[in-house]
Amino acid sequence: MLTLTNLALRFALEIAGLVAAGYAANTLVDGPLRWPATVAAPVALAVFWGLVVAPNATNGLAPHTREVIGSAALLVAAAAVALAGRPVPAAVLAGLVVANTVVLLATPAEVAR
Repeated sequence: MLTLTNLALRFALEIAGLVAAGYAANTLVDGPLRWPATVAAPVALAVFWGLVVAPNATNGLAPHTREVIGSAALLVAAAAVALAGRPVPAAVLAGLVVANTVVLLATPAEVAR
């Protein structure tokens, strides 16, 4: 049950990371590039996720390595939210990502995915 709950949390964190990337881009970018950046940031994160982190990505990385890389990407999104002036939501996102990663790494790779 813990594994299923943790995977559901991971999915929610992935969605939160996409939202965080878009929010940070919208807040940090001014002028005519604001809206393109607001769209491009989550799209770039999603493409990166699909190529590197996704369980079905064909890149030869071990599952736990993918989890660590994915967690790093989510932590970058949290840092961007902090830079955008929202340190509390950024800290909550970062804390949940770290806790989720610890549980994922403690779970055997064949069970986690």
